[in-house]
Amino acid sequence: MITIEKASRFAAPASRLWRLLATHEGQRRSEQGFVSAIEFEGEGQGMVRTMYTDGHLGAGYVKEKLVLFDPEAMEMTFEIIDTGDIVPFAGYRGSVKVIPAGGDACVLLACSTFVPVDVDEAQARAVSEANYALFFDNLHAALASGDW
Repeated sequence: MITIEKASRFAAPASRLWRLLATHEGQRRSEQGFVSAIEFEGEGQGMVRTMYTDGHLGAGYVKEKLVLFDPEAMEMTFEIIDTGDIVPFAGYRGSVKVIPAGGDACVLLACSTFVPVDVDEAQARAVSEANYALFFDNLHAALASGDW
């Protein structure tokens, strides 16, 4: 099993970053560069999102189910329920947690675990780390824009 962990400080209140992560439009913004569109079925815990991929992942889709959604703790967890045969992961589980760092800053902790499928560990790790790099860059850019 591979574990990928990344944390970064954001120059924004925790509530702003949480709003970006927890809304449909915010999720669309945070996935740019490797996801071309997202469709949502339902709201909150149990919601399913279908992400149509592009960029380094190639064209396809991935379906994830929101298995934990805790607005008070500013934490959520997704599990892949259909790889769309585009990502080489089994048992994928990814989570994010926003941690306040005073009134005007916060830290985002992101973690994912998965087992590579028919690719070596280095290839699978590279796919996930590229996703994280885009994700964190998108979040920093969105908050800097003032739109969130």
